[in-house]
Amino acid sequence: MPESRRLVRISRATGIDRKELRDHLERLTAGELLELIDEGKTGRGGHPVCHWNISEPGRMWRSDLGRFLQFGERLGYYPESFFYLPSDAY
Repeated sequence: MPESRRLVRISRATGIDRKELRDHLERLTAGELLELIDEGKTGRGGHPVCHWNISEPGRMWRSDLGRFLQFGERLGYYPESFFYLPSDAY
């Protein structure tokens, strides 16, 4: 899947603008939570075609955040609707 389509899908799912999403991905990569894979190709506008994979430290953070959210849900801090995207209604 082309990167632009992937970013659009992530953007729609998270409600984050594509430019903001790129900033978040760059920060997560700098923090070594994601690994940038540059395919060495260029897409529309001459931008590099890149993919990101979750690194091992990123997997640990993801797991810890998941547990924290589950704990918050059990304590009633998050309503059930918090965990669903608008697209889940379809």
